[in-house]
Amino acid sequence: MRRFVYTILLCLTVLSAAGLVLSRLSVYVSPERVWFLPFFGLLFTPLLLLNLAFLLLWIIFRKWLLLLLPLAVILINLGFVQMLVNLSAGKKSAPAQSKLTQPQLKLLSYNVNLFGLKSSYSDVSTYAQVAGFINHEKFDVACLQEFYTHSEVQSEQQFARRLPGLPYYYAHYSTIRRNRRFGIATFSRFPIVNKGSVAFSNTVNTAIFTDIVLNAGDTVRVYNVHLQSVRFGDRERDLLQDERFWYDNKKDHSRVLRSALDKLKSAFLIRAQQVDALSQHMRRSPYAVVVCGDFNDTPISYTYHTMRGNLCDGFIEAGRGLMSTFVSIIPSFRIDYILYSSRFSAGACYCPNLTCSDHYPLVCRLTVRSENE
Repeated sequence: MRRFVYTILLCLTVLSAAGLVLSRLSVYVSPERVWFLPFFGLLFTPLLLLNLAFLLLWIIFRKWLLLLLPLAVILINLGFVQMLVNLSAGKKSAPAQSKLTQPQLKLLSYNVNLFGLKSSYSDVSTYAQVAGFINHEKFDVACLQEFYTHSEVQSEQQFARRLPGLPYYYAHYSTIRRNRRFGIATFSRFPIVNKGSVAFSNTVNTAIFTDIVLNAGDTVRVYNVHLQSVRFGDRERDLLQDERFWYDNKKDHSRVLRSALDKLKSAFLIRAQQVDALSQHMRRSPYAVVVCGDFNDTPISYTYHTMRGNLCDGFIEAGRGLMSTFVSIIPSFRIDYILYSSRFSAGACYCPNLTCSDHYPLVCRLTVRSENE
């Protein structure tokens, strides 16, 4: 009996280690090549904890050879842990006095969820509340996803008038139906000298770029990105968030589970195409790059890894602890990001507790380094 138990535990140890290896591979291999790998990326945290549990188990049993497997896969994945939890931020030395005069840039990335209109999250308009937040925080650049206008009274021009500190803006709509428009918008305190969109086929999601001239005369290209959503329905959200789902009497559990998996797979594949196109576009940028947006994917994903490339992540450089950008019961659910070229340095990165949307606003303060640094 004891041998049988050890055999089962050994098999589970091997399976959990293999799962964590596949989770790591998911950031490097496109879903278009191996469609199931992103599912292991979603399971990175539980797989890591499971391997930690087996490591402790074999230490307790004093099986020194058996503990090497979970120990090895944990060690090779330690670098990924900081993408989910940052315990080192805030310990940097204070900047030298000469650097305090360098240009500062306060950025906002915020999926406003249609300003509460025509959404499952709320039916109360949050135009005024979101505009008030932006004005109060005095952002230099505000990138809004799921920007929605539905009349001349609540148009992009009317919203811009609510932001006197951000007089320059560019809005691009992927869906236009009569007087209702859905898209993405960037508002800036500094002049916008060039703008454009990166088209995605067969989707309402989109990305735009704006070339912004800062006070120091530097030009920066800001990408505002909204990648493919999963678009779960109410029952699929119940599957993920409501423990009562399995005890109801609707008898559609297997159908809902299949639907959720199919939607996840489809979103993985579409996002892979989108980030490949975007990364190519960013590589051709003549200026330093800042990327703000809702990627709809976790840090352990091909989406994040491809979008980040050689860019820095505000959370990794200046965030603290666990950060959740999505209103969800799932901890460390970071799907919104601010990335930037090495020309910048982050002094702070955080999510204010503003509940106007199913996302939290993501704020990042950047310092513009001089060319010779």
